Amino acid sequence: MAKSRQRADLRAARGACAILWDVDGVIIDSGEQHRRAWAAMAAERGLPYSDASFWATFGMRNQDIIPQVFGVREPGQVAAMAQRKEELYRELLRREAVALPGARELMAALHEAGYRQALGSSAPVANIEAIIELLGLRPWLDGFVSGERVARGKPAPDIFLACAALLGVDPARCLVIEDAPAGIQAARAGGMRCVAARRAGQADAPGLEAADLVVDSLLALDVATVDALLAVSS
Repeated sequence: MAKSRQRADLRAARGACAILWDVDGVIIDSGEQHRRAWAAMAAERGLPYSDASFWATFGMRNQDIIPQVFGVREPGQVAAMAQRKEELYRELLRREAVALPGARELMAALHEAGYRQALGSSAPVANIEAIIELLGLRPWLDGFVSGERVARGKPAPDIFLACAALLGVDPARCLVIEDAPAGIQAARAGGMRCVAARRAGQADAPGLEAADLVVDSLLALDVATVDALLAVSS
């Protein structure tokens, strides 16, 4: 009876917390598809584009990237460029989508343990919905927030704060899983704990050290570690 009560108390404690997942570079290795989509869109318009520009803005919203990289600020042009880039990206995604090692397994384990979970991504709604379906994530999620639906993108905390509000969880009881410095800054600005997952082959990743924990792969993260980071106990 005591052990049964202890398990129930632990599950209840986890249910008062939330795991907020970034998407690109955390759940799915889609950086290459994004890079190719940006390069293709730029080529169609005769605009210069470099890998350095891509990585410097990775994790930001399109409406923030386009003025910074291409110098285009007219809202209609920005919207058209963003739409075309995402069309190209989703074409690639439908052919090549693969979950990163450990992502689906960890999400399933956290759901089974009693944690609430949401995706908090700078990506457009259509991209997030496509990834949820392609990778079969829906059974483990309680919702998502897109950068399209908030006033400010990462590194502002708006996306993650909106996730916390959607789930009805205190931001201080949220753990963000990120791979980009802008996302880590957003988690910190929202008063949340944060795990940083290095991208494959990324031995040196400036900005990730601001997270509470840095892992080389989500295979190194489990429910017990999440419990410890959120100080969850029965």
